[in-house]
Amino acid sequence: MPVIGAKVSVTIKDEFSAVASARSTTTSALAARLIVDFLDRQSREDAAITYQPFALPSKPSVVRQGTRSEQVFVRLEPYYFAELGRLAMERVWHRGTYLGNLLRAHIDQRPVLCELEISAVRQVARQLADLGRNVNQIAKKLHSSPDHAYLVSSFDFDLLRLLVELESNAVKELVKANLRGWGVSDDKA
Repeated sequence: MPVIGAKVSVTIKDEFSAVASARSTTTSALAARLIVDFLDRQSREDAAITYQPFALPSKPSVVRQGTRSEQVFVRLEPYYFAELGRLAMERVWHRGTYLGNLLRAHIDQRPVLCELEISAVRQVARQLADLGRNVNQIAKKLHSSPDHAYLVSSFDFDLLRLLVELESNAVKELVKANLRGWGVSDDKA
């Protein structure tokens, strides 16, 4: 007959032996009975889980925490598998990364950016920072020397406003396009 062994402390072994003696059985028979009872209970719990009807929760029951991520396996027909590969390749991601980000975009209703999109946002941020520095230099010059106030009239503030609006709209359009690409409503963007 097969044997299962377990390493326990001396105290646990002594306590378990005392319980077995009090029940007029051996430690081996008691351990075997515990294993059989555990497996019976486990199969009943598994059966209860298997046969419960599936219902979507009204609110998410899981709170996002910094815990380790879980893995999901999905079977796809060859056409969808190829399309998933094509879409993932466009963003320079693996298929699993694409699927995970697709789920995040739908659940969080927020954009999930690939490296190209992140680079575009960084470029816009740099351009806005450059504009801000230029305006700051002009303001410093005006504060330090009122003699240069006439230079303000030569500066086209309407052009500056237009440039800032163009850059801001570029970011908004990027976010909207990203959300539309994931199939998410872009009401918040």
